[in-house]
Amino acid sequence: MSIKLVHFIGERCITAEQGQKLLAEIEPRLLAGEAVTIDLAGVKTLLSLFLNNAIGPLFKHFDRQQLDRLLSFVNPSKSQELTLDLVMKNAEAYYRDPLTRKAVDDTLVRILEEMMC
Repeated sequence: MSIKLVHFIGERCITAEQGQKLLAEIEPRLLAGEAVTIDLAGVKTLLSLFLNNAIGPLFKHFDRQQLDRLLSFVNPSKSQELTLDLVMKNAEAYYRDPLTRKAVDDTLVRILEEMMC
């Protein structure tokens, strides 16, 4: 399966909701063992918030090697490539290491609590 992200989401891939939309499209296919290619041609803005929601949760089911085999990105800019790599490294650490996950979750809870005071 191939997805032209500029047609599926738009030129600006920036929100959590947009990321969840992409995840809903690709996750069942990847779980079925189907390879997915995401074409970034024409995408002007690709934020980590979007990718954290689109790609991050896949690490609940796959390790990096499996994802590298099943999921590919074509036509990324240099900055998009760096953002993709960073998001994938962070998501892998979050989902594979319970101590990292707990530290991140605890920090987020503390920040939210401080914001509400």
